[in-house]
Amino acid sequence: MNNLEKRIQVGNCTAAIFVNEVETLTGKVPMRNVVLQRTYKDKEDKYQHANSYGVNDIPKAVLALQKAYEHLVLNQDRYQTEEKP
Repeated sequence: MNNLEKRIQVGNCTAAIFVNEVETLTGKVPMRNVVLQRTYKDKEDKYQHANSYGVNDIPKAVLALQKAYEHLVLNQDRYQTEEKP
């Protein structure tokens, strides 16, 4: 399982929450990870993605990560229910 759960975009910065199934000693459990990226247009006017941030991108990246964290915390009870066998 490697599914996009939520995508949060702030300007040109996006935080994406993915759910991966991980094998543990007690069985498979869902594990959530956040991927952060910046989108920009290159010289040929094509969209590209990067994981480096300029000074004006940092506040947008921080807000996207805060929103992702908020989503994870607010849904923590539901996630814990999912993890029980």
